[in-house]
Amino acid sequence: MAQKKVLIVDDDEDLQTLYGLYLQGESYLIERAYNGKEALDRVEKFQPDLIILDIIMPIMDGEEFYVKLRSQDRFKNTPVIIASVNEKIPHKIFQLGHIHVALKKPFSIETLVTKVREALSH
Repeated sequence: MAQKKVLIVDDDEDLQTLYGLYLQGESYLIERAYNGKEALDRVEKFQPDLIILDIIMPIMDGEEFYVKLRSQDRFKNTPVIIASVNEKIPHKIFQLGHIHVALKKPFSIETLVTKVREALSH
């Protein structure tokens, strides 16, 4: 069975490293992007099975990235886990669907790993 691929989109390098280390320990292949613009490029090349997405980022925020992601047919159903300090997730994101869960930072790494496993088991 092929390894599942997870794209981590967050402008916080420390969080990216933490998420990445734990998820690699669970045998996931990890790719990273620091903003939505980078993430759009990575999505094309990496073809992730799941995306962990921050909302507040420079250059292109998570909402704009999400809208562009969902406009592409082959990524319409890719599960996304929102990981944000905002309690309120932009309404437009929920309208477009396929949000597995929205986690409010800070959350435990165990919670993230569990949610990733759940999302990728469907």
